[in-house]
Amino acid sequence: MNSAHSILSIVLAVLCTASAIGDFLKLPSVMKAAETVGCPPNLCNILGLIKLLAAVGLIVGFAIKEIGIAAAVGLSIYFVLAVGAHLRVKDYFKGILPAIVMLAISTATLATSL
Repeated sequence: MNSAHSILSIVLAVLCTASAIGDFLKLPSVMKAAETVGCPPNLCNILGLIKLLAAVGLIVGFAIKEIGIAAAVGLSIYFVLAVGAHLRVKDYFKGILPAIVMLAISTATLATSL
C-alpha cells in the first residue's frame, strides 16, 4: 500500500463520515439536495448508513485489502449514481459539484488500491 492510497482512503473515509452525519441529522442542505434530485427524505438514513459502512470498510482495508477495495468500488458506484441523479434533473452547478468531487476521490482511491 502506498502513501497516496493511504491518504486518499483516510480523506474519503472522513468525508463520507461527515456526509453520513449530515444525512442522519437531516441537515437543511442535505434535505435540499435530496429534494432537488427527487430522493425521498426517508432514504437519507439509508444513504448515510451506506456511506458510514463504506468509510469503515476503507479503514478496515488497511488490514484487509479486499475490504478496502470493495468499499472503494461501492463508493465509486454510489457517486456515479449521485452524479447521474443530478444530471437527470439538470442540476449542473451547485448540487452536482460535491458528487463529482467525491466521485473523483473514490475512483482515485480505487485506482491506487489496485
